[in-house]
Amino acid sequence: MFLQTAVIVAYSFQLVWVVLQLIVAIFLLVKMLKTKSYNLSPLILYFLLGIMRIFIFVLPPSFVNLFLFLMQLPNILLVIFTKLTFFKDKKSPFKILLITLIIVRSMDFIIRLNFQITIPMTYPLDESNLIYYIFILFSITISFLFSHMWLGIVALKYYRSLKTLNIKPWVKKRYQLIGLGSLIYSLSLFIYYFIPYNIVGAFVFPNIIYGYLLLTFTLFYSLCMFIGWIMPKPFKKLFNKDFKQPTDKEYSEKELIEIINKELDKNK
Repeated sequence: MFLQTAVIVAYSFQLVWVVLQLIVAIFLLVKMLKTKSYNLSPLILYFLLGIMRIFIFVLPPSFVNLFLFLMQLPNILLVIFTKLTFFKDKKSPFKILLITLIIVRSMDFIIRLNFQITIPMTYPLDESNLIYYIFILFSITISFLFSHMWLGIVALKYYRSLKTLNIKPWVKKRYQLIGLGSLIYSLSLFIYYFIPYNIVGAFVFPNIIYGYLLLTFTLFYSLCMFIGWIMPKPFKKLFNKDFKQPTDKEYSEKELIEIINKELDKNK
């Protein structure tokens, strides 16, 4: 009975996550088409491809290889988004991060394809293949650090630059939420190291505990992205309650980045 309840709750949380991801993706797609902010396209694909993870259990065998390939792309797309949004004409570690990530994720794909390694495991792991399991952990670590942590650090840096500008507080909060959400979510990579490689199944002890921890981090991240990007009116009012300026200018992403870059150039 407990296990059935745990499974139902887990799937319910995943449904909430899917809905949040989909809403953000559609919102950003509409925004990109209206403002021609094409730097948002990698982020839109990131959210859409992320949703595909839940379909692995219902896909026919002929589609599994394609699924495994597509699952290597979200972190790469997030790195590209960070570059296009915050470092379009500026120096950054983008090339090193991107090339390293492509190499690591390519090897990740080959290993998953040939040795059926997942975390948690869905099949008993042969001890002779333990080195490949360790590499998957390494791949997850690199992916989280290079994509989510880099975006988190950069977004928080831009938030600090915005704090002195005379623009609506909700605009500043967007970058704070995106930064904190990404940074905290990147720390969830350490949970993977506690999941035992010799226990099969996501809904057995202790894997179910680690699964719920990962799900908690994921939902927190999704909520931060939802509020940060969409910024519903109640949150705008909350963040702007002490702001006296009567006009409420809606800044496009391009305008915001230009303002921030000018401010950063002044402070050099």
